[in-house]
Amino acid sequence: MNRFISKIVNYILERRREKLEKTMEKLKPRTYTNSTTKTHINASETMTLSTQTEKILEAMDSEVKNIVKACFTNPDNLLNFIKEHGTPVYKIAHADKILAKINEEEGFITPLSGWKAFYLNLITGFTAEKKLHLAFKSPEMFVLRDMDINIYYMLHQFHKWYGFKKNLPGYDELSQDLFKENLENMSDTNEMTVEEILSLKEAIARDAQAAEFVIQLAKESSGAKKALEKMKKDGGAEI
Repeated sequence: MNRFISKIVNYILERRREKLEKTMEKLKPRTYTNSTTKTHINASETMTLSTQTEKILEAMDSEVKNIVKACFTNPDNLLNFIKEHGTPVYKIAHADKILAKINEEEGFITPLSGWKAFYLNLITGFTAEKKLHLAFKSPEMFVLRDMDINIYYMLHQFHKWYGFKKNLPGYDELSQDLFKENLENMSDTNEMTVEEILSLKEAIARDAQAAEFVIQLAKESSGAKKALEKMKKDGGAEI
């Protein structure tokens, strides 16, 4: 891996990998099962049986590559694909600041409940050309600033959305809440259940896999360096 790609790997994945390592160090002896992964933990070893998850991810990467081939230079085409498959897309001025109030980042947002869902429904309702829907549950959606989107950022979010649609673990509300809470500062895992720790692990894994997918595409793209450097430096959305 050349120097440039190595820097991108560190930039995108370092925080996620550090959280995963810290989490795994503190796992307790128990067994946890999610939709596609069964993890056995004992005092001497940890073994994750994730064959189904790995099969989905392998097929997913190929499918996503095929989808983006026709619209690689146009993020709006990806957004149209998302809308055609039942996920609403909203472009809102200052979306990043609005979403920060509920600890969300712009891009793909998984279903929410409670006051965060109410807030999101209220904000997006004002921008939608339909009746305002106020509820304490919100569907999955994309929320972005009303500005040009970096294609690599969009691909990262698109990969996560596709994984959600494939029912991969790590996209449920608990996993996502834990991921967002621990993205900057790791919680004391002694206060977390093993189920919570492994839910966090799955969310971190999905984010890292999406980032790795972007890196692989970047290595294949002649314009990768310029686009990824712009993603880090400009005022647009970041991975």
